Amino acid sequence: MEINPIRPADLAGALAPSAVTGADAAQSAGSVSFKSLLGDALAQVNQLQQNADTASVRLAAGENVGIDEVMLAMQKAELALQLTSSIRNKLVEAYQDVTRMQI
Repeated sequence: MEINPIRPADLAGALAPSAVTGADAAQSAGSVSFKSLLGDALAQVNQLQQNADTASVRLAAGENVGIDEVMLAMQKAELALQLTSSIRNKLVEAYQDVTRMQI
């Protein structure tokens, strides 16, 4: 089996900037931007928190809601918040690593 070496000329086409950039590139490729992905994820976490709050208020008010439903909603919200916090910590750590890099 022969392994071909990578030459700079091979990389020139892959690294050259294309005519389509920014939001146009994201839309033409059919991909989702990081900003919208992060915003949607945070909205879902917020919705889980609100669902847990609503369920606990309904339980405290004496409405016909099962304790298992309330606990499940609270656990989902807690896990989502923990995951969000972990992702935030990783992003901050990555940003700090980038800022410490010497050029």
